[in-house]
Amino acid sequence: MDVIEIGIVDTRNIIRILNESHDLDFSNHALTSFKRRLEKAILVNNLKNADNLILRLKDDKNFIKKFLKDIAIESTEMFRDPSLWRWLRDEFFPQQIKPNQRFKIWLPDCVSGDELFTLCIQLLEHGWLDKVTIIASSIIEEQIETIKSGLLHFKKIDLSSENYKRYNGLRNFTDYYKLENNMAYRDTSLIERVDFQVHNITSDAPLKDIKLIIFRNHMIYYNPTLQTKILRKLHESLSYNGHLIIGIQENLEGYSKGNEFALVNKNENIYKKRS
Repeated sequence: MDVIEIGIVDTRNIIRILNESHDLDFSNHALTSFKRRLEKAILVNNLKNADNLILRLKDDKNFIKKFLKDIAIESTEMFRDPSLWRWLRDEFFPQQIKPNQRFKIWLPDCVSGDELFTLCIQLLEHGWLDKVTIIASSIIEEQIETIKSGLLHFKKIDLSSENYKRYNGLRNFTDYYKLENNMAYRDTSLIERVDFQVHNITSDAPLKDIKLIIFRNHMIYYNPTLQTKILRKLHESLSYNGHLIIGIQENLEGYSKGNEFALVNKNENIYKKRS
């Protein structure tokens, strides 16, 4: 595979064009990781260099939607970190989901749908799916439509199946997808009640009365300024004693808003909003 490399100056120029031409602010994203995502976008769109990408962003108004999809950060597979999903199944949801009380879950910045379908499978297997409200948001409508299609990349099937076995699911992983026209598609009936919303967590208003936010392994892609801003919005979105899952690669130590959360599961980095 060809390798495309751009410099920090090119990266900053692209950030400036995105702001000026599309009112999208990526200035507080971590430069090194954002640079790699730009290089991927240049490669997959058969562009030669950063200048060609800038011209495309300026002149082709329809290109921005594909570009945002190309630079999105995908989760790796379904049931990633099975110990987390076992904790949710065995300890968290049995205590939190109550009769006649709607439990709201928010998954911000959905890209592949892996976390969403994992969550819905778990809730279905234990009779909780009709007792919760799930909100899945993404920055662009096209990303939501891809998730709604149920598309499952072949490269994720084996690893997702192994994760499901380690999770000790109640069925066979093959029950949740089918092969069709050389493609794999997940069972979309799992997500038919999901409230999909176009939402930019960096600029749009926070949601309200959320009991659980699953936002794993995103914060590492932001600089400290944006990390603090997003953490503030997540805090505002959570209800009294609401929980935040940020993933095993991250923690809230050192964040200016971090002291407004209490750590409740050190192994999985799960926090509860302080009253």
